[in-house]
Amino acid sequence: MLSLLTHSQIPVDYIEVNGEETIAALQDALALRPVLLHDISYDVWLNYENPFDAATMSKARAMIEMARPPWHSTGIGASAEPQGHTTEYWRGAPESALQPREVALANIVRNGKWLKAWLGDIPLLLENFNYHPTNAYEYICEPETFSRLIDEIGADVLLDLAHAQISAFNMGWKNPRAYLERLPLHKVVEIHINHPYNDNSKQMLDRHLPIGESDIELLRWVLERAPKVQVINLESDKPSEDALEEEVRLVKEVIG
Repeated sequence: MLSLLTHSQIPVDYIEVNGEETIAALQDALALRPVLLHDISYDVWLNYENPFDAATMSKARAMIEMARPPWHSTGIGASAEPQGHTTEYWRGAPESALQPREVALANIVRNGKWLKAWLGDIPLLLENFNYHPTNAYEYICEPETFSRLIDEIGADVLLDLAHAQISAFNMGWKNPRAYLERLPLHKVVEIHINHPYNDNSKQMLDRHLPIGESDIELLRWVLERAPKVQVINLESDKPSEDALEEEVRLVKEVIG
């Protein structure tokens, strides 16, 4: 992305930088565009018992002071401590790491409130995740549970449309719209969008493919029901310049 934007006039307004990145990477991004910050680090999960160590949060504070983002976003939390990977494309954990429902949810509420207070006047957005039967995202992909956590923490929502489609498919919902209707769309401020991967197996996967017309159709439907949205965030993985330009064109057709 940074390489493309140094020599191309692709009309994007922000660059998202993950908290796992270096301060130098953040500086490189800020030289090109304003920055949105996402996540604290790959080791910080709201369902962990004690996720916020001093060194990690000191770096996060430095990145916030440099970027001055309009908000900070991170995932809603998970259901295992520690998290792991079962493949390159979805998270998983051994059954021994699975937390009881009451432990996972209580930790998420406590840590979410702490993070919200730590951010001060910077709003906190919490992102929905993509369900797989791998002990990683139990409980939290249930729309009612996600909605309750958002309410109890007092946060707004980063809606990942691919995650919602994946959860709907993998949890056996009739269609993604039925699933999305049960999420707090009225609290969505930012949307992540990419095309989910489905090889006609029993599991849909999150491979961050470039978006197409079907994704734009769902985006239009969501925007009609989400009046607070301010940012559409493209999340395709290493797109070519042509692919990125086409994604931007599609989104701009929706937002005008």
